[in-house]
Order: sequence, then C-alpha cells, then structure tokens
Amino acid sequence: MPGARGTTTLGSDDDAPPLDTPARVVARAGCDTAPVDPSTAEGRLTLLSYIWPDQAERLAHLRAALEVARRVPVRIDRAEATEWLVTRLATPTPGVATVVFHSIVMQYLAPADRERVRAIVREAGARATAAAPVARLRMEPAGELADVHLTLWPGGEKRRIARAHYHGRPVYWLGG
Repeated sequence: MPGARGTTTLGSDDDAPPLDTPARVVARAGCDTAPVDPSTAEGRLTLLSYIWPDQAERLAHLRAALEVARRVPVRIDRAEATEWLVTRLATPTPGVATVVFHSIVMQYLAPADRERVRAIVREAGARATAAAPVARLRMEPAGELADVHLTLWPGGEKRRIARAHYHGRPVYWLGG
C-alpha cells in the first residue's frame, strides 16, 4: 500500500487501536436527504440491492450492520447536512462528548456546502470545553484508500489515525 510504511493491517490484538476506554452512547442521530429505513423490509432490501451478488464479504458485513440497526434504532432526519448540523451543534452539552461522524459524504456535497460543514463543526469546536468536548471523526476519499481523521476540541488537534478500504477491510491503524 502506498504511503503506509510502518503501519499494520488490523487483524490481531497487537495492532488494534486502543479501545479500552469505557464509553456510553447517550444519543444517536443522523441526517440524509433521502434516508432509507433499515428497520423495514423495503429498506433492508434497498440497502442489500446496493451490493453486487458476488461480494459475499460485503454482503455479510451489511447483514451484520442491519442486525445492529434492528437492535439499536437511530433516528435519521430527512435534512441537508448544513441545516441539520447548525441545529444539532448549536449548544454544547455538559458532561457529553459530541461526535460528528461522516463517511464518504463530502464528495457528494456542493463545494460551498463542504466548506459550510467544515465551518459549522469548527464553530462548534470553538465553543467546546473540557466538560463538553467536540470531536469530528471522518473517513473520506484519499486515493486508493480512504483516510480516517480525528479532530478533537477544545484545541482543534487533527490527526490522521487510519487508512481504510472504501468497503471495509483492510484497515491500517496509524496510531495516535
């Protein structure tokens, strides 16, 4: 893999990211301009139809994700990212770390909307405190593999923490 010197493919406990920090999710929410409801038979069929039939591993991953979606429902609002983020990030929540996560979405936004998303998250980061931190975790295109970046506020420290195939494995943990 180009540019991955000194990295390892995830697959053993020795090279996995440090996931030993306890975390409790207090709320989940998302937005999409045309959300698909994975809790319905029609929604599951729609999502499964996006996978080529010979891609057994991707199909298995999606079926596992659909099972998680069945057990842990999430409200997905029909909304543009910019308007949705403005509302959701307007006020810091003390005692809670707010995480903005997106994966392979920025390329689908108009250039002005991409910059607006960045600005909205930066503004929320500027309001972050140690008691109400903000994080932006994103996986977006970067050539042959996607880059996974994490930015933490207060402070605004940005780190590239991994590289990943667009459809799952391999994932190259870069540390940090």
